[in-house]
Amino acid sequence: MNDARPSIRLSLVVPCYNEAERIGLLYSGIEPFINMWKGELEIIIVNDGSKDDTFKLLHEHAVYQAHSNLITIISQENTGKGGALRNGVLHARGDYILTLDADMASPPSELVKWMEQMNWQPDEHTIYIGSREHKDSVIKKQNNRKVAGNIFNLVVRLLIPLKVKDTQCGFKLYAAGVAKKYFGSLQTYGWAHDVEILYKAQLDKINIVEMPLQWNAIDGSKISLFKDGLNMFLETMRIVIKTKKAFKRQH
Repeated sequence: MNDARPSIRLSLVVPCYNEAERIGLLYSGIEPFINMWKGELEIIIVNDGSKDDTFKLLHEHAVYQAHSNLITIISQENTGKGGALRNGVLHARGDYILTLDADMASPPSELVKWMEQMNWQPDEHTIYIGSREHKDSVIKKQNNRKVAGNIFNLVVRLLIPLKVKDTQCGFKLYAAGVAKKYFGSLQTYGWAHDVEILYKAQLDKINIVEMPLQWNAIDGSKISLFKDGLNMFLETMRIVIKTKKAFKRQH
């Protein structure tokens, strides 16, 4: 996996919120990928209004110091994960954009496995999403984040005819045009942003393919089963109502 082909110009977009204790994890996933990826690469880290030393530590880390020509750190007022990703995606210059979580539960090296399966020819009209429910995925450990994801995915399937088993895994690959279209019009800035994007894409007949990956639950999850679960449910209801109305007006 150390001979990644150079034919794809790639942007990584990583949202960060109060990740001071996990900056090492973030860069431990990024550094080997920089050495692995032989083509054009940029890494956009979006500090989403962190209240700890995330912004300072991102700049001070040795990997950033060594690769500041590839790594862009954006700081913004706190909006939520969806808002942070939106900002990063709109800044991205790659032909394809990979979004992933700062704790590197699935490191960017997983993308090389996907590319090998696709013979390095991803379809620009397809959204590829990491699925912890895929039969070939390897899940190292479960925590509140995985449990919350399972509950939320069940709720989503009950409320929306979305043909996806795992909407909440942060590891997703988009062609730049697709990413900028749906993130550019994003109205849900919280945890449920994935649902809005995938639902709109499905209505527009964009292919959505769930892909296997290795996922290792990292301690320190910020998800509250009750509070965030309730917010996700309410956000999903708003998405259903707004998206259906907008789709009907356009068609």
